[in-house]
Amino acid sequence: TLKCDEKEILFTSGGTESNNMAIIESAIANKRRGNHVIVSSVEHSSVKEPFRYLEENGFNVTYLPVDNRGLVSVDALKEALDEETILVSVMLVNNEIGTIEPVEKIGKIVKDYNKDIIFHVDAIQAYGKMRIYPKKMNIDLLSVSGHKIHGPKGTGFLFIKDKTKIKPL
Repeated sequence: TLKCDEKEILFTSGGTESNNMAIIESAIANKRRGNHVIVSSVEHSSVKEPFRYLEENGFNVTYLPVDNRGLVSVDALKEALDEETILVSVMLVNNEIGTIEPVEKIGKIVKDYNKDIIFHVDAIQAYGKMRIYPKKMNIDLLSVSGHKIHGPKGTGFLFIKDKTKIKPL
């Protein structure tokens, strides 16, 4: 469904583990390149908490504002990107209000700025309900939860684009 290689899928215990691993382990693995990470201000707690953890451990975190519909400000993203940025994380579909973020546009902005910045997408509310092609959308890491697609609780996976640097958990 993701048009990816099977080696790019890592099964996890669910969306929270996928998000934690994607965010914390990619930031740690890429810390030599920079110390700046960016996240939207309306993320699920399974994304917010890892960013708080990074902030407590010396990372510079930028929280992107959203408009009255919950859409991430792409202008704020463009302004926030700098030579220290190593990770950007934005959810695809908001779990509370249903806003669909323009992740393909965000991915292009990120990769046009610096192809080495890792782009993480929490697709837990979107997977199985809309087409998601990580490579076409410039997504390096994508989190999915099994129970959102009628699988058992305690299952999920993390798409890790080939050659994406992530520290094993």
